[in-house]
Amino acid sequence: MRVAIIISRIDNLGPVKVISNLANSICDQKEVRISVYYIDKKVNDTINIKVPVEKLNRRNFRFSDFDIIHTSGIRPDLFAFLHRKKIKYHITTIHNYVFEDLAYTYNKSISWVFGFIWLTIWRHSDRLVCVSHSLKTYYSRWFSNEKLAVIHNGIEEDAETISDNDDVILSIQKFRSEGLTVLGFAGIITRRKGLDQIIRLLSLSTDLAFVILGDGKEMANLMSQAKTSDVTGRCSFCGFKENAVSYFKYFDLFVMPSRSEGFGLALIEAVQQNIPVICSDIDFFKELFTVEEVTFFKSDNLQSVSQSITTAKVTGKLKSVSAYARYMNNYKSDLMAKSYYEIYRSA
Repeated sequence: MRVAIIISRIDNLGPVKVISNLANSICDQKEVRISVYYIDKKVNDTINIKVPVEKLNRRNFRFSDFDIIHTSGIRPDLFAFLHRKKIKYHITTIHNYVFEDLAYTYNKSISWVFGFIWLTIWRHSDRLVCVSHSLKTYYSRWFSNEKLAVIHNGIEEDAETISDNDDVILSIQKFRSEGLTVLGFAGIITRRKGLDQIIRLLSLSTDLAFVILGDGKEMANLMSQAKTSDVTGRCSFCGFKENAVSYFKYFDLFVMPSRSEGFGLALIEAVQQNIPVICSDIDFFKELFTVEEVTFFKSDNLQSVSQSITTAKVTGKLKSVSAYARYMNNYKSDLMAKSYYEIYRSA
């Protein structure tokens, strides 16, 4: 069985990590031969994919060489749509709530136009794999249950050793020396991530510090908000880090204040690092973990956010043990790969 996985780029992004973990976990299966193709020219050499990887030749791609084309992302999905007649079987992985995601990233007008275009593209796929049951429920208004499948994303344990002289570590140590509780976050910074809630909380709770690993369109607004709120001394905007998960163990609490989320891979990574987690009570997060494993708060309710921090300081360590057990039993990459293997076989 020959499978071509097509992605937009080879970079340190959540969907790319998932595909990398999938390819690396399934590559030993003798019945499956996977090749990964990417669209953008720029390649992050730190991404380790153990199967053949090459740039997609969009004009002369040999569709006949593959039994299955598996795409992830709008551009790969569009490429498959435009060449649908040449494809024997097409599988798409869906990571997001399309209208909400586009609205937060751009605006509502763009979300409606391109959202329905994306839905039209997906209608021509043979199978749509949602990364959560919440997503499947969301898309069931447009697609049949027979077309939709659910496979949770999976990751492997991966954290590099960091020098004590690292700028992020020094920043965390400085906050600790001032008696502050260090909240941490990692990911692409957009309005959808809800980080503005934590910065607002800092202006009310002077015993907190916030370390943000990542970059994105909302970065400038958050920095301006921190300055206006006079909390820049307790905010550390660290920018993008290649292996952000390596810093998680230095946080007191990991926070995921998302207002909407397709999967939130950083949440799984934090659990994997045995860090107490507080997160918004959106349906997707409640699907992944229970109140015995992470501490939830109501989105855009600062009193609820504050109470979750207080609770997590007391019960967070115990909860993180239970959360780690759930990760081991549900969210490892080999479990994800096994599920995709069954999807490939069913094709």
